[in-house]
Amino acid sequence: MANAGSSAGTHTDYLESKSLIVPWRDRKTFLRDEEAERRLNEDNERHGYQKNSPVDNALSEVFESTGEEGVSFLRGVLTGPPEGIGRIRSRAGFKETQHSPLTYTDRHGTENVPFSDAFALAQAFCAAEPAAVLVSIEATERKWALEASRPGDDYLVGLLNQYRAAWALIRQWTGHDPAIAQREEHIKQLERLVLDAIYALQKAGLDSEAHRLRRALSRE
Repeated sequence: MANAGSSAGTHTDYLESKSLIVPWRDRKTFLRDEEAERRLNEDNERHGYQKNSPVDNALSEVFESTGEEGVSFLRGVLTGPPEGIGRIRSRAGFKETQHSPLTYTDRHGTENVPFSDAFALAQAFCAAEPAAVLVSIEATERKWALEASRPGDDYLVGLLNQYRAAWALIRQWTGHDPAIAQREEHIKQLERLVLDAIYALQKAGLDSEAHRLRRALSRE
């Protein structure tokens, strides 16, 4: 509010405290954070981020399963203490310098990582620590499926259907997609056939042929 000053005609402007965003001394860091957030959100749009999509839900599930306190994926941005996100990068096999120039640490000490980097990091973490992620989503899926069968909890059916697409993505990232598992089983069957052939060649006295197959198998 404005308050009339002395008879000289001067006046002083007062602003109610609830209208203040940040103290004047912090204006530069606040404006810096606003600009960094704007550029990060623009980058997310360029990379096709969509709220509540299967990818969005999958990333949220993956980073929750890391167990790192304060780390979360929300509205297209991975946030948390720099040391916590650093540990996730390390566990996923990322180098500390392997991140987008749009990643920034705000005035509160929170690291903000854009969608494109979070997506790559989530995939790498799933490949590096599949058990940690799979145990979490399978427990949630069993719990919701059980509760959805109870009277009055049928609303969970829609939630299950929504998240099953996200869980399918996570299973692909961990290498436990059914199609991948089927392919791996087929490869194992072929390897057993080759081993049987090597054994048969050795019994027949064709050691050079057996050795050639063994070398070929070891290169795969």
